[in-house]
Amino acid sequence: MKEIYDWVPWFRGLAEKIADKGEEYLIEKAKHRQMEWGEDPSLLRYGDEGIDPFSFFYFLASKNSRKQLKRVYDSVSSVFEIESPLPDTDVNDYYIFPTPNFKILFHDGVNFYSDLLWSLFREAVKDNPNIGPDDFKKALNIKQVGVAKLTQTLFLINPEYFPPVDGSIGVLSKALDLPAQIEKEIMKDGGYEDYISVQETLKKAFPGCQPYEINMFLYLQKSEQITNSKIFQISTYVDGDDTTDYWDDFKKNNWVYTGGPGSGKSWGEEGEYPLTEPTRGDIILVRTGRKRGRAIGIVLKNDYAESGLNENSRIHVLWINKSEEQLLGFTDMQGFNEAKAGSTTRLIFEEAGSYKPSFDLINSLTENSPENDDDPQSEADTITHPLNQILYGPPGTGKTWNTVNRAVAIIDGKSGNDLKEEIRKINEGESWADFERDKIKERFDKLTEDGQIAMVTFHQNFTYEDFIEGIRPVLADDEGKDIEYKLHKGVFREIAERADKNRTGQPGAPKYVLIIDEINRGNIARIFAELITLIEPSKRIGSKKDETTVTLPYSKKKFGVPNNLYIIGTMNTADRSIAQLDTALRRRFVFIEMMPNSKHYKISTDIEGVNCQELLAAMNERIHFLLDREHQIGHTYFMDVKRIKGNGEESLAATFKNQIIPLLQEYFYDNWEKIYLVLNGNEFIVPNETPIDSNLFKDSVLIDKERKIYELLSFNSKKWEDPKSYKAIYEKG
Repeated sequence: MKEIYDWVPWFRGLAEKIADKGEEYLIEKAKHRQMEWGEDPSLLRYGDEGIDPFSFFYFLASKNSRKQLKRVYDSVSSVFEIESPLPDTDVNDYYIFPTPNFKILFHDGVNFYSDLLWSLFREAVKDNPNIGPDDFKKALNIKQVGVAKLTQTLFLINPEYFPPVDGSIGVLSKALDLPAQIEKEIMKDGGYEDYISVQETLKKAFPGCQPYEINMFLYLQKSEQITNSKIFQISTYVDGDDTTDYWDDFKKNNWVYTGGPGSGKSWGEEGEYPLTEPTRGDIILVRTGRKRGRAIGIVLKNDYAESGLNENSRIHVLWINKSEEQLLGFTDMQGFNEAKAGSTTRLIFEEAGSYKPSFDLINSLTENSPENDDDPQSEADTITHPLNQILYGPPGTGKTWNTVNRAVAIIDGKSGNDLKEEIRKINEGESWADFERDKIKERFDKLTEDGQIAMVTFHQNFTYEDFIEGIRPVLADDEGKDIEYKLHKGVFREIAERADKNRTGQPGAPKYVLIIDEINRGNIARIFAELITLIEPSKRIGSKKDETTVTLPYSKKKFGVPNNLYIIGTMNTADRSIAQLDTALRRRFVFIEMMPNSKHYKISTDIEGVNCQELLAAMNERIHFLLDREHQIGHTYFMDVKRIKGNGEESLAATFKNQIIPLLQEYFYDNWEKIYLVLNGNEFIVPNETPIDSNLFKDSVLIDKERKIYELLSFNSKKWEDPKSYKAIYEKG
């Protein structure tokens, strides 16, 4: 993902060339190629009157759509003889810089050409600009400019020095102790000093990072929550020999990796190398040896999870701190692991002065989710629960069960910490767990009955008409008519309108929750259509910034999604991985992973001598190796083993016959050899010893007579109820 910053040297090179060759050079190039750069005739207004570089760069930034970027920027590269044209980027790794509506610049026929802007431009291009406060103030006073446009263009001209001060910075105003309306503050005073103060604040919050890296963070934090609570640590000694330091490669390419050739470690070794676990938004602490800190980054993409454990995979990161510091203690030894809340590595990093700003920022963002700043509800409500979240994991990991907890917590105003504590107590088998669960379910049912919670399951035939609105045939009441057609409201429109009607705009407004079970089984583009944009926090009704409505195709009614409606989806990763999800959906949801918990208190350790916790762990370890981590077996399959018939061995046998074996058949496409390996050859899958009938095939020479053919043991066999058969799955030797 290093290409995401390739626009920086391109813009810098263009700016330096224009500053060097001057106004006549820019006029000549613009006049001859303006129509080639787009159908918008705005540049024609310059004519012989001149052109200022600020408007020109702002114009270029407006051509950042995929449709225009390559054509326009390739042409500009050719016209201005820029040595390295911008390369094409991967669909998920797009250039992030301000993309304005250029037409705004020419409102009422205003022309921005002036000697002032040329003077300002020539100073801004320098490595260490020294802009005069009066020039900055005069530029702000030009009609239709303002703080956002001026600083965005300064950023484009010199992205290694100037940060843009626009809507994106608002997501960190609380975390960085900046005024909520920083643009208005600067505009009010016209103060270049105020702008430089913001620049210094950002530098302190992101030590060692360039403005273009900080802007990337602000942009992503505004559009999605990209800081989770999981923190991992990794060493730059990739080969494990404590001699070759790969930090320069990490830093240059915005990635980390480990466990490669020569390390002596197996890929994905359990516990020490959980390379597939980091997800978008997790934190990576980078160290060299045990006492030297190098950097802190945020995960953007994990090749190990998407492409497998191999030497070409990388964990791509966005750096938020590139300070190097001698640590005061010894970090953990492992090459890569999760640095949990109390781990040695995390504590040592937190105590280092250079890394304190990053942990202050991380703690602020994980405790104070910025994704719904304009929600009129209380701050605690907007902080702890994302407006759009998806619980994902293998089947049987309690995803649907947890939607009940989360929906009730959202509506009753419980914080994320309260919810985690409740779930922790339940998982650890507190005496009140079942009673508390019943109370939560009772509350959930009541809220559903009252209309504050709605639930729907996506499937292949689910449509826009089912979800939003459509025309449906109904039996007519009038005699002589068999059928008439009426407008039908879908579940999403119904609860959205109900939530909007009860949205008072004041703290304490009632909250609503829509649960979408199996969200990945539906055709997202078909179901949401143009409304996928409306669920974004910034586009919600009540967001005050960019709230958006559309006209529905059937009813012709205006429709928007209110900011007191929460969406919780569940996703079974055995059906589809996150990488295969619709990109539009992926960008708008926070993903919460739910994996099997073989230590769950409701899984018995003694069913006629069989330890079901060890049994589940052993099978999942083999499935992870033979297939992947997304097709493991969830703990809920074993939670009620005793209760099926009340007899231990019979209930365990029933679980395997009716649930586990069919699930393994689905996972491995009836490949009995692999299922045999998962069960550790425990005799539930047996080789067919029947000799081949010589008359069965005309030419038996082509038959591999040594090949074993496996088949499922008859369900009538007593071995299904023999504890030894189950112990053989997890016992070694």
